[in-house]
Amino acid sequence: MPYLHWLETVRRHADRSAIFGDGESVTFAELAAAVSLRPVATGPVIARAGGVAFFVEVLRAWRDGQAVIPVEREAPEPVLQCPPPAGICLVKHTPGASGIPRGIFFNSAQVIADGERLIAAMQLAPATPNLAVISLAHSYGFSNVVLPLILHGVPVHLAAVPFPRVIADIFKSHAAMVVPAVPSIWRAWHRAGILKRAPISLALSAGAPLALALEADVFADAGLKLHNFYGASECGGISLDASDVPRDSADDVGTPLPGVSVTCGRDGRLFVKSDSVATRYDAPRSDDMLGNGAYLTRDLGFLDSVRKLRLTGTSGAAINVAGRKISPAKVESAILATGFVRRVHVFGIPSPDPERFEEIAVTVEMNPGTQLDTLKSAAAAHLQNWELPRHWRISAGRGDRNR
Repeated sequence: MPYLHWLETVRRHADRSAIFGDGESVTFAELAAAVSLRPVATGPVIARAGGVAFFVEVLRAWRDGQAVIPVEREAPEPVLQCPPPAGICLVKHTPGASGIPRGIFFNSAQVIADGERLIAAMQLAPATPNLAVISLAHSYGFSNVVLPLILHGVPVHLAAVPFPRVIADIFKSHAAMVVPAVPSIWRAWHRAGILKRAPISLALSAGAPLALALEADVFADAGLKLHNFYGASECGGISLDASDVPRDSADDVGTPLPGVSVTCGRDGRLFVKSDSVATRYDAPRSDDMLGNGAYLTRDLGFLDSVRKLRLTGTSGAAINVAGRKISPAKVESAILATGFVRRVHVFGIPSPDPERFEEIAVTVEMNPGTQLDTLKSAAAAHLQNWELPRHWRISAGRGDRNR
């Protein structure tokens, strides 16, 4: 169980800092004490990202043999189609590649396998903290930041915002750091000039395609190699570019991690086998293949002659905005719920900014008398900022036009 690993982590690192942030730090012993004060959980625990309380709720759930469901700080409480079965300790609630929010169930062995694999492959260690600028409620952040702290005592420095000045100050407080981020964040830091002489021992990029130009520019300007990392919510880490120099092909996502098998499956989709593949979804569909250590992704690709994994596209419906997977169905439901539209269709379009990858577009047929600004304001009450469409098109019947 992950909680048994945590008890060993506390025993070994009790007086060391576990979490840094806002000019303060919490030791492993203090974090354990905070967990001990929480009441017994009698059902699944919702852990909201942001601050030490997130870690406390994760550990509380596992202390009491319950599943934890990580979510964003302001996100509505997730609704599962069925309760987590016995033995499930983690539920990732995400649109994933399918674009439809679902719960993904993991047992303890699967969670531990994912964490241990990444810790070994990335050589994470207690002496070098992780910088937390990505959401810890998402699969990438949970696997790369939360699990190393719990399983092996790798400290975390929480950054409230990824603004260059904030991050530059954090860099001054550590001799070395591991930094998992997304391409749009790496670009902002590069443009701000804070990566030169930054104490980064390992720079990871995931969540969205890493442009060759950005990778090459960061390497040339700061001598920093951005390591492309690829994974999926359903199975955790899949592959890592561990090379020391920039890639020469944008579809290169490195080589499969130890213990991960990748082959070309049905319809050209990547077929992954590993001991960290989830048990099942809360709402399976007929075209799913998940369980028994195997997962048929919705990404298209192949292994080349030197066993590099190449991504060539996706068959999924989710919209990838700067590393966040947005559910078109969720956005459509929110816009319909305003009562101002008759029909709505949400879809992704390529972004002119390569680090954003895609942008959200919507076509709507509005009710007579409705103003577009009124509709936008009403939709904003139901959606997070990053879920709001950037491009609005009013459909035929009211005069086609884009906004």
